[in-house]
Amino acid sequence: MKQKPTFVTIFTDTENFHLVKDVGQLPYFMYKTEGYDAGLITYKNNKEYPYLNHEVKGLKLSFIPDKGRFLYFESGILSYLWSNSKSIDVLNLFHFKKDHLLYLLIYKTLNPKGKAYIKLDMDILFFKDYNAFLYSKYSLKNYLLKGITKWIFKLTDIFSVETEEARSYLLEVYPRLEQKLIYIPNGVDNLYMDKAIKLKSWEEKENIIITVGRIGTFQKNTELLLEALKDVELKDWKVYILGPVEESFQGYVDGYFKTNPHLVQRIIFTGNITDRKELFEWYNRAKIFCLTSRFEGFPITFPEALYFGNYIISSLVSSVNQITNNGQYGRIVKSYPREFAAAIGESIADDFLTAERFEDTRRFSRINFTWPSIIKKLSDKLKKDA
Repeated sequence: MKQKPTFVTIFTDTENFHLVKDVGQLPYFMYKTEGYDAGLITYKNNKEYPYLNHEVKGLKLSFIPDKGRFLYFESGILSYLWSNSKSIDVLNLFHFKKDHLLYLLIYKTLNPKGKAYIKLDMDILFFKDYNAFLYSKYSLKNYLLKGITKWIFKLTDIFSVETEEARSYLLEVYPRLEQKLIYIPNGVDNLYMDKAIKLKSWEEKENIIITVGRIGTFQKNTELLLEALKDVELKDWKVYILGPVEESFQGYVDGYFKTNPHLVQRIIFTGNITDRKELFEWYNRAKIFCLTSRFEGFPITFPEALYFGNYIISSLVSSVNQITNNGQYGRIVKSYPREFAAAIGESIADDFLTAERFEDTRRFSRINFTWPSIIKKLSDKLKKDA
């Protein structure tokens, strides 16, 4: 019997919640649908990893000892690669980090035929700033970083980015990546979803708007939504704000309801929701999903909301054009309360949201943002370059 090819993701910060994000979903679906002997290597950061029992059942999660750092490098990774590189057909790392250079050198030296794949998971705005820094006035640090960048590009066989915007930008700046760079967004595990959740029909949906995240953080910019809602005639609609509320933000919330008492019954804070099925039921009930972040890469809330047919109203973040198909399945709004209020008001107007729009959104989600279809793109690229 032919031995299965091996696919190994190394991400030492893995916690239980990472297993249902791209960190865990990549190796899981390389195993589940693409026939790889795949696994995830990490330090043990939680006592238990309960998602292994159902959501990613069958994923090999292996723990290596945290041996601290040697200069910039994690000694645990160095030891693992020294002992195991020869048996790894595809090595997967996350993000663009200077310490990857030594890991790649070890892997490629011990296994020249092995394939190195880096999922950049990048906020394109950050990378533009990084590139501008590299090519600013000359300094030894810049010179070294440019050298590191060049060698990481050389040693890596495949890079992926989450948006077409990021791909276009990187190819403009680094055209030599043309044959190495692919577009792979984040998605949802529709195989699990279809078993765990009974999808509501359009007629069963409720007049509910939701937002999900760490409420009150600078990044999530929750105050934008709240300020916008002051100017929206919600009629029979309700807004549910899902997630843990920052302690520093609670005073703002208290003051907000004191000056806007008419919204107390319209805007409800649920607190943190740790049960995924409970969270998914909120998407299932809702018709609209709002995201007000100041910056994002490709948040998992986007494909989750789309999977349940939610109409998306979002600030201008890196991945919003992809998830809304350039505004076909949502509204892209500048970060001003008046504009956000107008977008919400127009979206809840009679006959704007329809069963036809809901079904189109669901169809778009299944084709473009489910993990089996996404992972096939990576698998096909690996086979093509073999």
